[in-house]
Amino acid sequence: MQARDAIFNKLASFASVVIMALPVGIACFIFGFLMKDNPCAFCWQERTAMILVALTALYIVRFGLKPKYIGALVWLGIYGAWMASVHTSINLGSDIGQGFSVKIMGAHTYTWALLVFVVVLVVVAALMMFLGNRFPGKPTQTPGNPALVKVVASVFLFVISGNIVQAFTQTGPPPFVGQDSPGRVSFNPKFMSWELDHWPTYGPDARGAYAISDPSYDQVNRTSPMFDGAALPVSAQQALPAAISSRITAIDYEPVSQRYAVVTSDMWVYILDNSLSRILTQAKIDGMYMIHISPLAGVAFTSENELVVLGDNKAFAKLVLQPDQTWEVNYRRFNESTDGIGESERGQFATVRAKLSYAAALAYDKDAEQLVTVTAANERGDNLVASRFALEDMTLSAEANFNLGDKQDRWMANLPMLTGYAIDGPHSFLLSGSAGEVLMMNTETGAIDHGIRLATPANPQGLVKVGNNLMTVAFDNGVNTLYRFEL
Repeated sequence: MQARDAIFNKLASFASVVIMALPVGIACFIFGFLMKDNPCAFCWQERTAMILVALTALYIVRFGLKPKYIGALVWLGIYGAWMASVHTSINLGSDIGQGFSVKIMGAHTYTWALLVFVVVLVVVAALMMFLGNRFPGKPTQTPGNPALVKVVASVFLFVISGNIVQAFTQTGPPPFVGQDSPGRVSFNPKFMSWELDHWPTYGPDARGAYAISDPSYDQVNRTSPMFDGAALPVSAQQALPAAISSRITAIDYEPVSQRYAVVTSDMWVYILDNSLSRILTQAKIDGMYMIHISPLAGVAFTSENELVVLGDNKAFAKLVLQPDQTWEVNYRRFNESTDGIGESERGQFATVRAKLSYAAALAYDKDAEQLVTVTAANERGDNLVASRFALEDMTLSAEANFNLGDKQDRWMANLPMLTGYAIDGPHSFLLSGSAGEVLMMNTETGAIDHGIRLATPANPQGLVKVGNNLMTVAFDNGVNTLYRFEL
């Protein structure tokens, strides 16, 4: 038993000195004092956890292995791995070579921090298996290898002293905390930065400071129209089939086959005939299959027999209209369906400017062979963004913020909820459902120079242009009603 304890003490001492001398020591003395690399707030969290892991190993050497020390190692390993995971995830989807700080063997330093904490957890698990069913007894007052312990303790104190100097001078004493983008290490007071900006904030949403409320299709806050003028009267209205019992959120038309497509807030896709009175085929998208698709916000035909439906989380499904498509074939993809409709692909649009916004509408630019999304207004007050994706590979091709020229200040103070989008060659039509207005946009330049007010009920959804008519849908008392406006 004593021989096993001696081996264990040596291993614990070795683990302590390795953690302090390699990741913590190198980060402080080589990266910090020599290369002038300053740790950010995440780096300090990870470094602190590593120091506490090394300190816990020293406690085990001195006082013996106890359940509370094992619990401390598990807690510190989980906490450190969590902080390193969050730190790593910031650049996980970045292009090759991108990230923060220096690289070691091709990986940035915070990635190695994640490996260190995973190794800590693996070692603790192996230790528990090695001990069997009981912890060893209390060791003698003098460790079995005092010289080794002194060396380890000296390394620990030396490295932690360097970290104290770096932390105090570059980050500051409490209550100052780390920075998100620290400058180079400097002992000149003019270049030291002591900040209070990054104390954690808490909210009811698990996504923290990046929380964006889900779009509401039933409740849209009214906004003022951007352009003056008399409202365009309704030229005709039509009740859509009663089988469509939930709110329609988007509509599109395919001129060759003369079919309409509509999607609803409860994941249904309906294909209607040219008279909009008969349902030809229908499917209820399983939004939880493979890639999560949240409530449908857009639909666009890309050919005579193909269309794309879009969830407000920018996840999409490509659908095909073919006689050989049955519900049995599409069992995984659809909760329900009739024959004649199937799914061929499912994916997610990746954006840059629109990353922290939900999608509100979808259109297809036939001339450019691109799908175009527009974002939903949110509580952050972010400008609305139009994102273009090549149909060939569904990858981002272009992205731009909306710009209304001399009306930009008014636009930003009065961001509408765009609930419909239609593209007709050089002309694009954006339905402001919150203002009852159609914004006229140049498809190529993105310039919005005038608008058309519509005499519609509150909260119209979806927009399609067929011939010289604009059509939108409103939902009232369980009935979807189509409104036509002649231009």
